Amino acid sequence: MKNLKLYPVLILFTALVLSVLTSCSSDSEFDGSGEGKGGSMARFTFLKGYLYVVDQSTLKTFDISNPENPNLLGTENVGDGVETIFPYENYLFLGTQWGMKIYSVEDDPIPNFLSDFEHSFSCDPVVVSNSIAYVTLRSGTTCQTGENRMEVVDVSDLRNPRLLNTIPMENPHGLSVSDTVLFVCEGDFGFKVFNIKDRSNPELISHYDSIPSYDVITNYGRKELIITGRNGIFQYDYQDPYQLKELSQILSTQGNE
Repeated sequence: MKNLKLYPVLILFTALVLSVLTSCSSDSEFDGSGEGKGGSMARFTFLKGYLYVVDQSTLKTFDISNPENPNLLGTENVGDGVETIFPYENYLFLGTQWGMKIYSVEDDPIPNFLSDFEHSFSCDPVVVSNSIAYVTLRSGTTCQTGENRMEVVDVSDLRNPRLLNTIPMENPHGLSVSDTVLFVCEGDFGFKVFNIKDRSNPELISHYDSIPSYDVITNYGRKELIITGRNGIFQYDYQDPYQLKELSQILSTQGNE
């Protein structure tokens, strides 16, 4: 098993590199459509050959057909409190402190606003699979009024998202879907695995309370996942989602003290 000591800033850089490598793997994580796969806490994503970047209040579109000279095509004002961006089919899902925003890039690379799904003030990453969005809401330093929970939202009608279920959580952060398995990071409270064969009713199947976790990226082709957290970066095999197997680790300095 690999075990390296790195400073926290290097951990963050390595996480970014791993995200890019995962996006460009040959296991259908990145295909000719130009859609990438990264963590749910990401502020940028690739879709249909374009790069989309969010900051606190704007959504920027870049043409990257010439990688050495990206061309800014447009900047959309999307309101305050934007935290994350997630691509699904021809749509972009923005997690904000006030809710989830949905944009279409089906007919034009410049995003077209479709709808808002609002909730109480809270930190809010989101992932989408089979027309179901999983949204984690947590309390934190910049969003202290939020209730710790996961919301299951029907987005089959993109102009009218509908809440299906609410799951109590401890301090949920990033999350990822792989077929019928949902992985959810619980910050210092560990890492949870849910069975989502019933998409609207996630069933908890395991809780690894010794794995502090911030975000997770899955590689469905290899049945592997990468977890980032305050202790470092960890890679696991999830052939059996009931029993994860650690493959490697890159520890932060804090994690080795």
